[in-house]
Parts: sequence; structure tokens; C-alpha cells
Amino acid sequence: MKTEWRLFAGAGGFFALTGAIYWFVSYEHAGSTMLGLAVAAVLMVAGWLWFQSRRLDGPRPEDRVDAEPSDGAADVGYFPGSSIWPFVVGWAGVAIANAFVFGPWLGLAGGLLLVVGVIGYAVESSRKG
Repeated sequence: MKTEWRLFAGAGGFFALTGAIYWFVSYEHAGSTMLGLAVAAVLMVAGWLWFQSRRLDGPRPEDRVDAEPSDGAADVGYFPGSSIWPFVVGWAGVAIANAFVFGPWLGLAGGLLLVVGVIGYAVESSRKG
């Protein structure tokens, strides 16, 4: 994971440099804020990957130069197949976002749909896992 966290840390540095240049060239608040949020987003991912790399008991096969393809062959866990529940959760997010325009009644409906979607996905995952 050392390659992954360094890649995201480099992206954070790039966005920080770009944001600083953008601010001093334009003094525009919205673009500078978005670039600052991009810095925060990629540095959070870099920090999480760095933390995970510290927890491992040695280098992964992907990080070793002398590794063979068979070194990485193992059970990687359960990945859910096709499911309707992520679609339901997505529609709930759309309904909640539209509540800011059309009123709180739509937010209540979206919140209910979100609860149903999360519970449905959790129940489906517990049956398969």
C-alpha cells in the first residue's frame, strides 16, 4: 500500500499547489474552496491508506519486486453481487437533495426510503455472507 498512499499524497500536494496559485491569480472564493476541499479529500484517502499500510505484517505481493502472480492468489472476502438496494439508496439521496427545493415532505419521504434501502441491503448482505 505504500504506492497507493504516496500517489494520493502527491495528488494532495498537486491540488494544494494548484489551489494556492489559483487563489493568488484570481482571488475567486468558490474555485479556491473547491480546490481546498479536493486537497482534504485526497489527503484523507492518503492518510487512511498510510494507516492501513502500517497495520500490515510486511510488504504485500504488489509491493515486492520479486513477487510471483501466485503470491497474490488468496480469498479476498465476500463481494455482494447484483442488488437493487444501492439503487434504492441512490434514489433516496436524490429525493433528500430535491427536498431543499420542493419542501420538507420530500425529505421525509427520502429519509424513509433511505432507511428502507439501508436495512434491505444489510439484511441481504447478512444472508449471503
